Amino acid sequence: MLTLTIWNAAETTQHTIELYEHAPVNLNYQFADVSNINTSVGSYSQTFRIPATKRNTNFFGNLSNPATEPNSNFSIKRKVRAELNYNTVPLMRGYIQVKNIYVQKKDFADIELVFFGEVLNLTKALEEKDISALDTTDLEHICDYQNLQLSWYAGSLLSGNIVYGVMDRGRNWTEGEDSIYNNEFIDQYNGLWAAELTPFVKIKYLVDKIFSEAGFTYSSSFFDSVLFSKMMMPCYNGSLMVRAEENSAESQLAAAGLASDFVLSSSYQTIPIVDTVTGGYDYGSNFSNTTHKWTAPYDCLVTVSIRTNPVNSQTNMYDLRTYINSAVAVTSAGGGGDTSYQRLCLAGNTVYFAAKRQGQQGVTLDALGAGRNEGTWVRIDSISEPLMKQNVIISDNLPKIKQVDFLMGLQKMFNLVFVPDSKIPKHVIVEPFQDYMSTGTQKDWTNKIDYSKDLIVSPTTDMQRNIHDWTHAEGQDFVSVAVQNSTGRTYGRMRILDTDNDFATGEQEIKTPFAPYLMSNIPSSSITIHRAIDNTGKGVKEPKPMIAFWNGQVMPANWYLRNDSGVEVLQTFLPSFSNYDGVTPSVGNNDLNFGYERAFFATNAHPLKTLYYKYWMSLVNELYSETSRLLTAYINLSRADIQAFEFSDKIYIKDTYYRILKIHNYDATKASVTKVDFIKVMSDIKDCADTPTGQNLSTGVITFNSSSLDYGSQACCERYGYIWVPRKSGVSQCYPQSIEETPVNL
Repeated sequence: MLTLTIWNAAETTQHTIELYEHAPVNLNYQFADVSNINTSVGSYSQTFRIPATKRNTNFFGNLSNPATEPNSNFSIKRKVRAELNYNTVPLMRGYIQVKNIYVQKKDFADIELVFFGEVLNLTKALEEKDISALDTTDLEHICDYQNLQLSWYAGSLLSGNIVYGVMDRGRNWTEGEDSIYNNEFIDQYNGLWAAELTPFVKIKYLVDKIFSEAGFTYSSSFFDSVLFSKMMMPCYNGSLMVRAEENSAESQLAAAGLASDFVLSSSYQTIPIVDTVTGGYDYGSNFSNTTHKWTAPYDCLVTVSIRTNPVNSQTNMYDLRTYINSAVAVTSAGGGGDTSYQRLCLAGNTVYFAAKRQGQQGVTLDALGAGRNEGTWVRIDSISEPLMKQNVIISDNLPKIKQVDFLMGLQKMFNLVFVPDSKIPKHVIVEPFQDYMSTGTQKDWTNKIDYSKDLIVSPTTDMQRNIHDWTHAEGQDFVSVAVQNSTGRTYGRMRILDTDNDFATGEQEIKTPFAPYLMSNIPSSSITIHRAIDNTGKGVKEPKPMIAFWNGQVMPANWYLRNDSGVEVLQTFLPSFSNYDGVTPSVGNNDLNFGYERAFFATNAHPLKTLYYKYWMSLVNELYSETSRLLTAYINLSRADIQAFEFSDKIYIKDTYYRILKIHNYDATKASVTKVDFIKVMSDIKDCADTPTGQNLSTGVITFNSSSLDYGSQACCERYGYIWVPRKSGVSQCYPQSIEETPVNL
């Protein structure tokens, strides 16, 4: 007996809905749309009617009368959990939606429903929630020297869910004053402060949180793998420093100006600016109108902007100084105009400004509102978050992305399938396509074919496209922008051109919401990091999320990190994050790009196992192979067949194995002949006859087919992005490409 069970809105009670005894309830089971291979499609029903019996009306309410008060069990605007069973065995789980209400002879007669599978329910549950809405309070911690060290060793900080890395977020580190890797410049800029490092959060942690807070569970060998456990996302949303609790920096700004003209003498005098002038402010109560000094509320980087305007128009008539705790921080020649700079201030440091005239000629600085020039003023334009010992709220540091876009980004990267578990409510199986397909069982449906109807075998040519692109979102850092401007594409794109198919039309792009995590060296150093700065040297303000591999500590790499007392401590290891799962990658490593690219730092060779090669190639070959076929057949399907089948099953028909794409309109009320779409299961098709498998590190030569003496072919060497070196005498060989030259951002 077919039964429909629906839960109330609070999911506390179940209600059995009465069905028409002989009316069909047609179910569609669809795995994927082969014409749009980045889309997994859930199962659903055709619309079907249920009678407006007393029992059904008690649950749904009198939907035919808009004036009737809404029923507490059911809302027309809300998903409600539902289950379709035959003799207690579930045929489909998910939720229902009311489509229409039918009135016959003025009486409420029927309710028309449609049934949707659970993956759609997951998508709906996530679509409006940003990733920063996740409850990450269990990741709160103090950003100090000890916790940084703990994050680098054996996952000792927060179970390894947070690891700190070095990213340039707007400091524009170079070989000179703004240096992290030597201490010959004995000044305030040597050595990094704790908050200048960037926390990275495990991707698996975010996945677990998304599923849990949506009320779903999952099983996934891929998500549980060692490789996936190394993938992390930088918690960077455009701030110069790690954002602290309550974002205190935004409430510490100040602006002050001259209330009256100020005559300069031949010696330095403090400029008597006050915050009581029009346009003045002191949000943090850190400025004194008596001493004319601003006091740093904590250890921070301060951006100061100054405008000085003399009453007369002569230039270079005076000198201007900025003092920090009575020490000269900046000296410049005045003549009118604006200047801006950034300096380090420790808690309690005072900042003030002084000027003197040059020579004997008198100089007067213009007051605000005097009507002659634009006045003289000073602004504390920005201050960073505390440089150390702040309480870090991870949700405040996450880049902006919706949870559903985050999951779909992972789907597009790793060609994941999301399959609802037929036995466990709200449980989803998540695996890369080829891994999921390997879990199925073999079944022989040859004798179930209804030969009274046409058996249709079709090529896949109509499903194919001329151009197929796999790509990440455009990066905003200066290296990504330079690549995009010079090549017209995003770094790491993979493009497939189907030139052999005269019938292929159009283009298809599979694009993730993640920007490439591009690595390059700090100028004049061997330290390789991601430099999240634009072509002016400023930090990217609205960065897209990125994903990188955590590769542990790299040696040697001498750089300086300040301890909790502010003392520089030499670090001989550098925490390594990269788009490769190896510090110096070679052929056997993994790459988080889709296509084969030259790196901007020293590598042995770019890896073979890109996202396309490892996760997408087999599906593309299945669809685009000369021998690929679609099959449409009418199958005598029993309820046992429906209850037992999985989309990963290999179905044997006559002399060939197929996998199911879609079951059309299976009548759940009886065993019936049902239309089923299949696609031929292809054996492992090589992308090229020869596969690169290793490298002779002493010579650099790429080797093929698991042999140290097999140098492959020119076609396969170049197919995988390497360089073929022909020789008139001796053996021609395959070599890696050279390092890409890093563009200059300034």
